[in-house]
Amino acid sequence: MRFWDWALSVYARQPVAVACLHLQDAHGQNVPFLLWAAWAALEGRPVDLPRAAGLVRAWEAEVGAPLREVRRALKPARVDIDDAAREAFRDRVKAAELAGEKVLMESLEATCGPVGATADVYGALLAAARATGDPPHDAALARLADALA
Repeated sequence: MRFWDWALSVYARQPVAVACLHLQDAHGQNVPFLLWAAWAALEGRPVDLPRAAGLVRAWEAEVGAPLREVRRALKPARVDIDDAAREAFRDRVKAAELAGEKVLMESLEATCGPVGATADVYGALLAAARATGDPPHDAALARLADALA
């Protein structure tokens, strides 16, 4: 299964979404990268973790985080700004953020080798968290691994 399609299907499960948002908001993790690591492990695909981590760090700094900040800044009402216009603009930023995540996820998928034997999902999540330079958050990563099972 293609990574994007797999990610949409698992993210639709509430425990996965909750675990992902916790890892993003409380621990600064990149959700598409963690999901990619889990998908690659489940598919048994070999990965070039340093290459993928570099791609994610650059994308997050230059594209992902700025779009997320703009979307979040548009959430509260603002004096002298029409609410309907603000919300419509926020929806367009949110759509651009999602489109950007798809570009990142397709790029990550392209770094993988062919399907092979399934690997340990928790181990893959832990390695991905370490590869981006962030300290691993064992309990939060374990919750995501369990939710993906």
